Amino acid sequence: MAGGILVDFPSMGSACFFPSLESLLRDSTSRFLAAVSAAPDPDLTNFRSLFSRVLNTYPDPPLEAVWFFSALTFHDAPDDLRSILHLLSAFTSSSPGAAKPLALLAPVVSELFHSAKPRREIEALVEAVLSYISICSSRPAGGEVNADAGRLLPGFGELVKVWSVRNSRDRCPFQVLFPLVGEEARRELMKDGCSVTFLAGVVVAEAFLLRLCLKVQGVAGLPRSELQKELRIWAVSSISVFQNQQFFGVLLNMLVNPPLPVYSLLSADDEILVRDVLYDALILVDYSFLNGAEVDQADSSLLPIFVSRLVITLDAINDARGKGDQGRAMSFINAFSTSNIPIYLARWAARQAGTDQLGKPIAITPRAFLKWLVDLEDKGLKVFGENCSRIRERLMHDDPKNGYHYQSKMNHSDADLFFIDKQSHQEGIYTKGGEDEEAVEMETADNAFMAAAQSMKVTANGMRKRKDCGNEDASVVKFVKYKAEDSSVKDHFSSAATNGGMSSGSEVENPQSDDEMEETA
Repeated sequence: MAGGILVDFPSMGSACFFPSLESLLRDSTSRFLAAVSAAPDPDLTNFRSLFSRVLNTYPDPPLEAVWFFSALTFHDAPDDLRSILHLLSAFTSSSPGAAKPLALLAPVVSELFHSAKPRREIEALVEAVLSYISICSSRPAGGEVNADAGRLLPGFGELVKVWSVRNSRDRCPFQVLFPLVGEEARRELMKDGCSVTFLAGVVVAEAFLLRLCLKVQGVAGLPRSELQKELRIWAVSSISVFQNQQFFGVLLNMLVNPPLPVYSLLSADDEILVRDVLYDALILVDYSFLNGAEVDQADSSLLPIFVSRLVITLDAINDARGKGDQGRAMSFINAFSTSNIPIYLARWAARQAGTDQLGKPIAITPRAFLKWLVDLEDKGLKVFGENCSRIRERLMHDDPKNGYHYQSKMNHSDADLFFIDKQSHQEGIYTKGGEDEEAVEMETADNAFMAAAQSMKVTANGMRKRKDCGNEDASVVKFVKYKAEDSSVKDHFSSAATNGGMSSGSEVENPQSDDEMEETA
Protein backbone atom coordinates (compact mmCIF):
# COMPACT_ATOMS: atom_id res chain seq x y z
CA MET A 1 0.00 0.00 0.00
CA ALA A 2 3.00 2.23 -0.59
CA GLY A 3 1.12 4.13 -3.29
CA GLY A 4 -1.48 5.40 -0.87
CA ILE A 5 -5.09 4.48 -0.12
CA LEU A 6 -8.15 5.64 -2.05
CA VAL A 7 -11.32 5.48 0.03
CA ASP A 8 -14.90 6.12 -0.98
CA PHE A 9 -17.25 7.01 1.89
CA PRO A 10 -20.70 7.15 0.20
CA SER A 11 -22.45 8.32 3.35
CA MET A 12 -19.73 10.76 4.34
CA GLY A 13 -18.94 12.61 1.16
CA SER A 14 -16.68 12.15 -1.85
CA ALA A 15 -13.77 9.77 -2.19
CA CYS A 16 -10.57 10.61 -0.30
CA PHE A 17 -6.95 9.74 -1.00
CA PHE A 18 -4.72 8.92 1.98
CA PRO A 19 -0.96 8.87 1.41
CA SER A 20 -0.41 6.30 4.17
CA LEU A 21 -2.11 3.99 6.65
CA GLU A 22 -1.29 6.48 9.38
CA SER A 23 -3.23 9.26 7.67
CA LEU A 24 -6.15 6.88 7.05
CA LEU A 25 -6.24 5.89 10.72
CA ARG A 26 -6.15 9.51 11.88
CA ASP A 27 -9.05 10.48 9.62
CA SER A 28 -11.03 7.34 10.46
CA THR A 29 -10.52 7.87 14.18
CA SER A 30 -11.78 11.45 13.92
CA ARG A 31 -14.84 10.36 11.93
CA PHE A 32 -15.54 7.45 14.29
CA LEU A 33 -15.42 9.61 17.43
CA ALA A 34 -17.65 12.21 15.80
CA ALA A 35 -20.17 9.55 14.80
CA VAL A 36 -20.23 7.99 18.27
CA SER A 37 -20.70 11.34 20.00
CA ALA A 38 -23.52 12.31 17.60
CA ALA A 39 -25.61 9.16 18.04
CA PRO A 40 -25.65 6.34 20.61
CA ASP A 41 -25.88 3.72 17.84
CA PRO A 42 -24.15 5.10 14.72
CA ASP A 43 -23.99 3.32 11.39
CA LEU A 44 -20.45 1.92 11.12
CA THR A 45 -20.99 -0.10 7.95
CA ASN A 46 -18.60 1.99 5.85
CA PHE A 47 -15.83 1.68 8.43
CA ARG A 48 -16.17 -2.11 8.55
CA SER A 49 -16.13 -2.46 4.79
CA LEU A 50 -13.10 -0.21 4.45
CA PHE A 51 -10.98 -1.87 7.13
CA SER A 52 -11.91 -5.35 5.98
CA ARG A 53 -10.32 -4.46 2.63
CA VAL A 54 -7.32 -2.85 4.32
CA LEU A 55 -6.64 -5.87 6.54
CA ASN A 56 -6.91 -8.26 3.59
CA THR A 57 -4.05 -6.47 1.82
CA TYR A 58 -1.56 -7.45 4.53
CA PRO A 59 -0.23 -10.98 5.19
CA ASP A 60 0.45 -9.80 8.76
CA PRO A 61 -1.86 -6.79 9.39
CA PRO A 62 -0.49 -3.82 11.38
CA LEU A 63 -1.48 -3.63 15.02
CA GLU A 64 -3.19 -0.27 14.60
CA ALA A 65 -5.45 -1.47 11.76
CA VAL A 66 -6.45 -4.57 13.73
CA TRP A 67 -7.21 -2.43 16.77
CA PHE A 68 -9.51 -0.13 14.81
CA PHE A 69 -11.37 -3.00 13.15
CA SER A 70 -11.83 -4.87 16.44
CA ALA A 71 -13.11 -1.65 18.08
CA LEU A 72 -15.85 -1.48 15.44
CA THR A 73 -16.84 -5.06 16.23
CA PHE A 74 -16.74 -4.46 19.96
CA HIS A 75 -18.95 -1.38 19.64
CA ASP A 76 -21.76 -3.63 18.38
CA ALA A 77 -21.35 -6.20 21.20
CA PRO A 78 -19.60 -4.50 24.14
CA ASP A 79 -20.26 -7.37 26.53
CA ASP A 80 -18.76 -10.12 24.39
CA LEU A 81 -15.13 -9.90 25.50
CA ARG A 82 -14.39 -13.54 24.73
CA SER A 83 -15.26 -13.03 21.05
CA ILE A 84 -12.97 -9.99 20.88
CA LEU A 85 -10.17 -12.03 22.42
CA HIS A 86 -10.67 -14.70 19.76
CA LEU A 87 -10.81 -12.07 17.01
CA LEU A 88 -7.57 -10.41 18.10
CA SER A 89 -5.76 -13.73 18.44
CA ALA A 90 -6.92 -14.79 14.96
CA PHE A 91 -5.21 -11.80 13.39
CA THR A 92 -1.83 -12.73 14.89
CA SER A 93 -1.54 -16.32 13.72
CA SER A 94 0.98 -15.24 11.08
CA SER A 95 3.06 -13.03 13.40
CA PRO A 96 6.55 -14.53 13.79
CA GLY A 97 7.14 -13.22 17.31
CA ALA A 98 5.27 -12.68 20.57
CA ALA A 99 5.34 -8.89 20.84
CA LYS A 100 2.47 -7.93 18.55
CA PRO A 101 0.07 -10.70 19.67
CA LEU A 102 0.63 -9.63 23.28
CA ALA A 103 0.35 -5.90 22.53
CA LEU A 104 -2.98 -6.42 20.77
CA LEU A 105 -4.54 -7.63 24.04
CA ALA A 106 -4.41 -4.19 25.68
CA PRO A 107 -8.09 -3.35 25.00
CA VAL A 108 -9.24 -6.70 26.38
CA VAL A 109 -7.33 -6.25 29.65
CA SER A 110 -8.64 -2.69 29.94
CA GLU A 111 -12.25 -3.77 29.42
CA LEU A 112 -11.83 -6.54 32.01
CA PHE A 113 -10.62 -3.94 34.50
CA HIS A 114 -13.61 -1.66 33.84
CA SER A 115 -16.16 -4.47 33.47
CA ALA A 116 -19.13 -4.81 35.79
CA LYS A 117 -19.44 -8.53 35.10
CA PRO A 118 -19.49 -10.97 38.05
CA ARG A 119 -16.03 -11.55 39.49
CA ARG A 120 -16.09 -15.26 38.62
CA GLU A 121 -16.68 -14.48 34.95
CA ILE A 122 -13.94 -11.86 34.92
CA GLU A 123 -11.54 -14.31 36.56
CA ALA A 124 -12.25 -16.90 33.86
CA LEU A 125 -11.54 -14.36 31.11
CA VAL A 126 -8.35 -13.15 32.79
CA GLU A 127 -7.21 -16.77 33.02
CA ALA A 128 -7.90 -17.12 29.30
CA VAL A 129 -5.79 -14.02 28.61
CA LEU A 130 -2.92 -15.34 30.74
CA SER A 131 -3.11 -18.72 29.00
CA TYR A 132 -2.83 -16.96 25.65
CA ILE A 133 0.12 -14.94 26.96
CA SER A 134 1.82 -18.17 28.04
CA ILE A 135 1.32 -19.67 24.57
CA CYS A 136 2.74 -16.58 22.87
CA SER A 137 5.67 -16.49 25.29
CA SER A 138 6.71 -19.96 24.16
CA ARG A 139 7.33 -18.82 20.59
CA PRO A 140 10.96 -19.21 19.45
CA ALA A 141 13.18 -16.22 20.20
CA GLY A 142 14.37 -16.21 16.60
CA GLY A 143 10.96 -15.05 15.44
CA GLU A 144 11.14 -11.89 17.54
CA VAL A 145 13.66 -10.04 15.38
CA ASN A 146 11.24 -8.36 12.99
CA ALA A 147 8.19 -8.24 15.23
CA ASP A 148 9.86 -6.69 18.23
CA ALA A 149 11.81 -4.15 16.21
CA GLY A 150 8.53 -2.49 15.19
CA ARG A 151 7.40 0.92 16.37
CA LEU A 152 3.90 2.17 16.90
CA LEU A 153 2.63 4.64 14.34
CA PRO A 154 2.69 8.33 15.32
CA GLY A 155 -1.13 8.30 15.30
CA PHE A 156 -1.28 5.64 18.01
CA GLY A 157 -2.32 8.21 20.61
CA GLU A 158 -5.41 9.11 18.60
CA LEU A 159 -6.24 5.45 18.12
CA VAL A 160 -6.25 4.95 21.90
CA LYS A 161 -9.32 7.20 22.04
CA VAL A 162 -11.30 4.70 19.95
CA TRP A 163 -10.99 2.06 22.64
CA SER A 164 -11.24 4.40 25.63
CA VAL A 165 -14.30 6.40 24.55
CA ARG A 166 -16.78 4.18 26.44
CA ASN A 167 -15.00 4.59 29.79
CA SER A 168 -13.25 7.94 29.41
CA ARG A 169 -15.45 10.19 31.58
CA ASP A 170 -13.20 13.09 30.56
CA ARG A 171 -10.08 11.27 31.78
CA CYS A 172 -6.85 10.84 29.87
CA PRO A 173 -7.42 8.12 27.23
CA PHE A 174 -4.12 6.45 28.13
CA GLN A 175 -5.17 6.26 31.78
CA VAL A 176 -8.40 4.57 30.70
CA LEU A 177 -6.81 2.07 28.32
CA PHE A 178 -3.85 1.34 30.61
CA PRO A 179 -5.30 1.55 34.14
CA LEU A 180 -2.88 -0.82 35.88
CA VAL A 181 0.50 0.75 35.11
CA GLY A 182 2.20 3.80 36.54
CA GLU A 183 2.57 7.24 35.03
CA GLU A 184 6.12 6.52 33.86
CA ALA A 185 4.93 3.65 31.66
CA ARG A 186 2.08 5.76 30.28
CA ARG A 187 4.51 8.55 29.38
CA GLU A 188 6.61 6.03 27.47
CA LEU A 189 3.53 4.81 25.59
CA MET A 190 2.62 8.40 24.69
CA LYS A 191 5.97 8.99 22.98
CA ASP A 192 6.02 8.90 19.20
CA GLY A 193 7.64 5.71 18.03
CA CYS A 194 7.15 3.72 21.22
CA SER A 195 8.19 0.12 20.61
CA VAL A 196 5.67 -2.68 20.19
CA THR A 197 7.85 -4.69 22.58
CA PHE A 198 7.31 -2.18 25.38
CA LEU A 199 3.55 -2.12 24.78
CA ALA A 200 3.57 -5.92 24.99
CA GLY A 201 5.40 -5.77 28.33
CA VAL A 202 2.83 -3.31 29.67
CA VAL A 203 -0.06 -5.57 28.65
CA VAL A 204 1.50 -8.64 30.29
CA ALA A 205 2.17 -6.65 33.48
CA GLU A 206 -1.43 -5.42 33.63
CA ALA A 207 -2.89 -8.89 33.08
CA PHE A 208 -0.54 -10.32 35.70
CA LEU A 209 -1.40 -7.63 38.26
CA LEU A 210 -5.13 -7.89 37.57
CA ARG A 211 -5.05 -11.64 38.20
CA LEU A 212 -3.02 -11.14 41.36
CA CYS A 213 -5.59 -8.65 42.68
CA LEU A 214 -8.47 -10.96 41.82
CA LYS A 215 -6.76 -13.77 43.72
CA VAL A 216 -6.55 -11.52 46.79
CA GLN A 217 -10.19 -10.46 46.43
CA GLY A 218 -11.41 -14.03 46.09
CA VAL A 219 -9.89 -15.42 49.27
CA ALA A 220 -11.85 -15.48 52.49
CA GLY A 221 -10.78 -17.11 55.72
CA LEU A 222 -7.31 -18.14 54.56
CA PRO A 223 -4.56 -17.09 56.99
CA ARG A 224 -2.53 -14.15 55.72
CA SER A 225 0.75 -16.06 55.78
CA GLU A 226 -0.72 -18.93 53.77
CA LEU A 227 -2.21 -16.54 51.20
CA GLN A 228 1.10 -14.73 50.83
CA LYS A 229 2.89 -18.03 50.34
CA GLU A 230 0.47 -19.16 47.62
CA LEU A 231 0.66 -15.83 45.83
CA ARG A 232 4.47 -15.94 45.87
CA ILE A 233 4.52 -19.35 44.23
CA TRP A 234 2.02 -18.26 41.58
CA ALA A 235 3.92 -15.02 40.86
CA VAL A 236 7.31 -16.73 40.53
CA SER A 237 5.87 -19.44 38.30
CA SER A 238 4.17 -16.88 36.05
CA ILE A 239 7.28 -14.73 35.67
CA SER A 240 9.31 -17.83 34.83
CA VAL A 241 6.82 -18.84 32.14
CA PHE A 242 6.50 -15.39 30.54
CA GLN A 243 10.29 -14.85 30.26
CA ASN A 244 9.66 -11.21 29.33
CA GLN A 245 12.21 -8.52 30.22
CA GLN A 246 9.89 -5.60 29.41
CA PHE A 247 7.16 -7.06 31.62
CA PHE A 248 9.68 -7.54 34.42
CA GLY A 249 10.88 -3.95 34.04
CA VAL A 250 7.33 -2.54 34.13
CA LEU A 251 6.64 -4.37 37.40
CA LEU A 252 9.87 -3.02 38.87
CA ASN A 253 8.98 0.54 37.90
CA MET A 254 5.60 0.21 39.59
CA LEU A 255 7.44 -0.49 42.84
CA VAL A 256 10.09 2.18 42.26
CA ASN A 257 7.36 4.80 41.85
CA PRO A 258 4.69 4.02 44.48
CA PRO A 259 1.86 3.63 45.15
CA LEU A 260 0.87 0.55 43.16
CA PRO A 261 -1.96 1.34 40.72
CA VAL A 262 -4.37 -1.06 42.47
CA TYR A 263 -6.12 1.38 44.82
CA SER A 264 -9.46 0.92 43.06
CA LEU A 265 -9.28 -2.86 43.43
CA LEU A 266 -7.77 -3.48 46.86
CA SER A 267 -7.80 -2.13 50.39
CA ALA A 268 -4.68 -0.55 51.86
CA ASP A 269 -3.81 -3.75 53.73
CA ASP A 270 -4.25 -5.86 50.61
CA GLU A 271 -2.08 -3.45 48.63
CA ILE A 272 0.69 -4.03 51.18
CA LEU A 273 0.27 -7.78 50.74
CA VAL A 274 0.56 -7.51 46.95
CA ARG A 275 3.63 -5.27 47.29
CA ASP A 276 5.30 -7.81 49.60
CA VAL A 277 4.56 -10.61 47.13
CA LEU A 278 6.11 -8.57 44.32
CA TYR A 279 9.19 -7.82 46.44
CA ASP A 280 9.72 -11.53 46.98
CA ALA A 281 9.06 -12.54 43.38
CA LEU A 282 11.20 -9.79 41.80
CA ILE A 283 14.14 -9.84 44.23
CA LEU A 284 14.59 -13.27 45.75
CA VAL A 285 14.77 -15.24 42.50
CA ASP A 286 17.38 -15.10 39.76
CA TYR A 287 15.47 -15.81 36.56
CA SER A 288 17.20 -17.44 33.62
CA PHE A 289 16.05 -14.77 31.15
CA LEU A 290 17.96 -12.14 33.19
CA ASN A 291 21.12 -14.18 33.66
CA GLY A 292 24.18 -14.51 31.48
CA ALA A 293 23.96 -10.90 30.33
CA GLU A 294 26.97 -9.59 28.47
CA VAL A 295 27.83 -5.93 28.86
CA ASP A 296 29.41 -4.02 26.01
CA GLN A 297 29.20 -0.55 24.60
CA ALA A 298 26.46 -1.52 22.18
CA ASP A 299 24.12 -3.35 24.53
CA SER A 300 23.08 -2.11 27.95
CA SER A 301 19.47 -3.21 27.67
CA LEU A 302 19.41 -4.74 31.14
CA LEU A 303 20.78 -1.65 32.90
CA PRO A 304 17.34 -0.08 33.66
CA ILE A 305 16.09 -3.41 35.00
CA PHE A 306 19.10 -4.00 37.23
CA VAL A 307 19.14 -0.43 38.53
CA SER A 308 15.41 -0.59 39.33
CA ARG A 309 15.90 -3.96 40.99
CA LEU A 310 18.69 -2.47 43.09
CA VAL A 311 16.43 0.41 44.17
CA ILE A 312 13.48 -1.76 45.16
CA THR A 313 15.80 -4.13 47.00
CA LEU A 314 16.80 -1.28 49.28
CA ASP A 315 13.12 -0.37 49.69
CA ALA A 316 12.26 -3.97 50.53
CA ILE A 317 15.06 -4.14 53.11
CA ASN A 318 13.87 -0.97 54.81
CA ASP A 319 10.27 -2.16 54.72
CA ALA A 320 11.22 -5.45 56.38
CA ARG A 321 13.35 -3.68 59.01
CA GLY A 322 10.51 -1.30 59.73
CA LYS A 323 8.37 -4.33 60.55
CA GLY A 324 11.13 -5.76 62.76
CA ASP A 325 11.68 -8.70 60.41
CA GLN A 326 15.47 -8.96 60.15
CA GLY A 327 15.34 -12.45 58.65
CA ARG A 328 13.43 -11.12 55.67
CA ALA A 329 15.73 -8.10 55.37
CA MET A 330 18.78 -10.37 55.29
CA SER A 331 17.17 -12.52 52.62
CA PHE A 332 16.99 -9.48 50.34
CA ILE A 333 20.59 -8.49 51.10
CA ASN A 334 21.81 -12.01 50.40
CA ALA A 335 19.80 -12.27 47.18
CA PHE A 336 21.46 -9.10 45.89
CA SER A 337 25.00 -10.06 46.87
CA THR A 338 24.77 -13.51 45.26
CA SER A 339 23.10 -12.30 42.06
CA ASN A 340 24.86 -11.13 38.90
CA ILE A 341 23.70 -7.52 39.45
CA PRO A 342 26.85 -6.27 41.29
CA ILE A 343 29.11 -7.70 38.56
CA TYR A 344 26.95 -6.30 35.78
CA LEU A 345 26.84 -2.80 37.28
CA ALA A 346 30.58 -2.71 37.97
CA ARG A 347 31.45 -3.84 34.45
CA TRP A 348 28.91 -1.47 32.87
CA ALA A 349 30.33 1.49 34.78
CA ALA A 350 33.89 0.56 33.78
CA ARG A 351 32.91 0.26 30.12
CA GLN A 352 31.06 3.57 30.12
CA ALA A 353 33.90 5.42 31.84
CA GLY A 354 36.56 3.70 29.75
CA THR A 355 38.59 2.91 32.85
CA ASP A 356 38.64 0.53 35.80
CA GLN A 357 39.79 3.28 38.14
CA LEU A 358 36.34 4.11 39.45
CA GLY A 359 36.79 2.98 43.01
CA LYS A 360 34.58 0.32 44.52
CA PRO A 361 31.51 0.15 46.72
CA ILE A 362 32.48 -0.32 50.36
CA ALA A 363 30.40 -3.50 50.51
CA ILE A 364 28.32 -5.73 48.28
CA THR A 365 25.05 -4.45 49.68
CA PRO A 366 22.22 -2.57 47.94
CA ARG A 367 22.83 0.65 49.88
CA ALA A 368 26.59 0.62 49.24
CA PHE A 369 26.09 0.01 45.52
CA LEU A 370 23.40 2.65 45.23
CA LYS A 371 25.59 5.22 46.97
CA TRP A 372 28.49 4.28 44.68
CA LEU A 373 26.32 4.77 41.57
CA VAL A 374 25.07 8.15 42.84
CA ASP A 375 28.69 9.21 43.31
CA LEU A 376 29.43 8.15 39.72
CA GLU A 377 26.41 10.14 38.56
CA ASP A 378 27.91 13.20 40.28
CA LYS A 379 31.07 12.61 38.24
CA GLY A 380 29.14 12.65 34.96
CA LEU A 381 28.17 9.02 34.41
CA LYS A 382 24.49 8.85 33.48
CA VAL A 383 22.88 6.09 35.51
CA PHE A 384 19.50 7.19 36.85
CA GLY A 385 18.43 9.89 34.42
CA GLU A 386 15.48 11.94 35.66
CA ASN A 387 15.09 9.64 38.69
CA CYS A 388 18.36 10.74 40.29
CA SER A 389 16.75 13.13 42.79
CA ARG A 390 14.40 10.41 44.02
CA ILE A 391 17.32 8.02 44.46
CA ARG A 392 19.16 10.61 46.56
CA GLU A 393 16.08 11.01 48.74
CA ARG A 394 15.94 7.27 49.29
CA LEU A 395 19.58 7.21 50.39
CA MET A 396 19.06 10.13 52.76
CA HIS A 397 16.17 8.38 54.52
CA ASP A 398 18.08 5.10 54.59
CA ASP A 399 21.22 6.56 56.21
CA PRO A 400 21.94 4.73 59.50
CA LYS A 401 23.18 8.03 60.95
CA ASN A 402 19.64 9.40 60.62
CA GLY A 403 18.23 7.23 63.36
CA TYR A 404 18.21 3.59 62.34
CA HIS A 405 19.77 1.21 64.86
CA TYR A 406 20.44 -2.22 63.46
CA GLN A 407 20.35 -4.11 66.75
CA SER A 408 17.33 -2.44 68.23
CA LYS A 409 14.82 -4.36 66.10
CA MET A 410 16.41 -7.78 65.88
CA ASN A 411 13.72 -10.37 65.20
CA HIS A 412 15.45 -13.73 65.43
CA SER A 413 14.16 -16.53 63.24
CA ASP A 414 15.50 -19.72 61.79
CA ALA A 415 15.21 -18.14 58.34
CA ASP A 416 18.20 -15.94 59.19
CA LEU A 417 20.44 -18.98 59.12
CA PHE A 418 19.55 -19.79 55.55
CA PHE A 419 20.22 -16.42 54.00
CA ILE A 420 23.45 -15.35 55.65
CA ASP A 421 26.61 -15.98 53.66
CA LYS A 422 29.18 -16.97 56.32
CA GLN A 423 32.13 -16.33 54.04
CA SER A 424 31.11 -13.01 52.60
CA HIS A 425 29.95 -11.25 55.76
CA GLN A 426 33.48 -10.06 56.45
CA GLU A 427 35.37 -10.56 53.21
CA GLY A 428 32.76 -8.60 51.26
CA ILE A 429 33.77 -5.34 52.94
CA TYR A 430 35.88 -2.97 50.86
CA THR A 431 37.95 -0.24 52.45
CA LYS A 432 39.53 2.79 50.91
CA GLY A 433 43.02 3.10 52.30
CA GLY A 434 41.96 3.21 55.94
CA GLU A 435 38.96 2.31 58.06
CA ASP A 436 36.10 4.06 56.31
CA GLU A 437 33.47 5.07 58.85
CA GLU A 438 30.62 3.70 56.80
CA ALA A 439 32.47 0.43 56.19
CA VAL A 440 32.81 0.03 59.95
CA GLU A 441 29.07 0.58 60.36
CA MET A 442 28.31 -1.97 57.68
CA GLU A 443 30.67 -4.49 59.25
CA THR A 444 29.16 -3.88 62.69
CA ALA A 445 25.71 -4.51 61.29
CA ASP A 446 26.85 -7.68 59.55
CA ASN A 447 28.48 -8.92 62.74
CA ALA A 448 25.27 -8.24 64.66
CA PHE A 449 23.27 -10.25 62.15
CA MET A 450 25.86 -13.01 62.22
CA ALA A 451 25.81 -13.19 66.01
CA ALA A 452 22.03 -13.44 65.94
CA ALA A 453 22.14 -16.21 63.35
CA GLN A 454 24.74 -18.18 65.31
CA SER A 455 22.56 -18.01 68.43
CA MET A 456 19.66 -19.79 66.71
CA LYS A 457 18.75 -23.31 67.72
CA VAL A 458 19.65 -26.23 65.48
CA THR A 459 18.37 -29.76 65.45
CA ALA A 460 20.12 -32.58 67.24
CA ASN A 461 21.91 -33.85 64.15
CA GLY A 462 23.26 -30.44 63.31
CA MET A 463 20.90 -29.78 60.39
CA ARG A 464 19.33 -26.34 60.10
CA LYS A 465 15.79 -26.22 61.38
CA ARG A 466 13.42 -25.05 58.62
CA LYS A 467 9.98 -26.51 59.08
CA ASP A 468 7.37 -25.72 61.72
CA CYS A 469 9.28 -22.62 62.81
CA GLY A 470 6.09 -20.61 63.05
CA ASN A 471 7.63 -17.72 61.12
CA GLU A 472 6.54 -16.39 57.76
CA ASP A 473 10.15 -16.27 56.60
CA ALA A 474 10.14 -20.05 56.26
CA SER A 475 7.92 -19.71 53.22
CA VAL A 476 10.59 -17.54 51.61
CA VAL A 477 13.10 -20.33 52.05
CA LYS A 478 10.86 -22.78 50.27
CA PHE A 479 10.72 -21.03 46.92
CA VAL A 480 14.22 -19.63 46.55
CA LYS A 481 17.03 -21.81 45.27
CA TYR A 482 20.59 -20.59 45.62
CA LYS A 483 23.83 -22.28 44.62
CA ALA A 484 26.57 -22.10 47.20
CA GLU A 485 29.70 -20.47 45.80
CA ASP A 486 33.11 -21.99 46.54
CA SER A 487 34.68 -18.59 47.06
CA SER A 488 33.65 -15.53 49.00
CA VAL A 489 31.40 -12.92 47.48
CA LYS A 490 34.36 -10.61 47.22
CA ASP A 491 36.46 -13.15 45.33
CA HIS A 492 33.49 -14.00 43.13
CA PHE A 493 32.90 -10.31 42.35
CA SER A 494 36.55 -9.44 41.77
CA SER A 495 37.44 -12.44 39.61
CA ALA A 496 34.35 -12.10 37.46
CA ALA A 497 35.02 -8.44 36.83
CA THR A 498 38.66 -9.17 35.99
CA ASN A 499 37.96 -12.07 33.65
CA GLY A 500 35.10 -10.31 31.90
CA GLY A 501 32.65 -13.09 32.72
CA MET A 502 29.21 -13.00 34.20
CA SER A 503 27.92 -15.34 36.86
CA SER A 504 24.62 -15.74 38.60
CA GLY A 505 23.76 -17.09 41.96
CA SER A 506 20.84 -19.22 40.95
CA GLU A 507 18.09 -19.91 38.49
CA VAL A 508 14.47 -20.77 38.88
CA GLU A 509 12.76 -22.48 35.97
CA ASN A 510 8.99 -22.73 36.24
CA PRO A 511 8.79 -23.91 39.85
CA GLN A 512 5.86 -26.23 40.38
CA SER A 513 5.77 -27.08 44.06
CA ASP A 514 7.20 -26.31 47.47
CA ASP A 515 9.38 -29.41 47.39
CA GLU A 516 10.94 -28.47 44.07
CA MET A 517 11.68 -24.96 45.29
CA GLU A 518 13.03 -25.78 48.75
CA GLU A 519 16.76 -25.47 49.27
CA THR A 520 18.26 -28.67 50.61
CA ALA A 521 20.44 -28.42 53.67
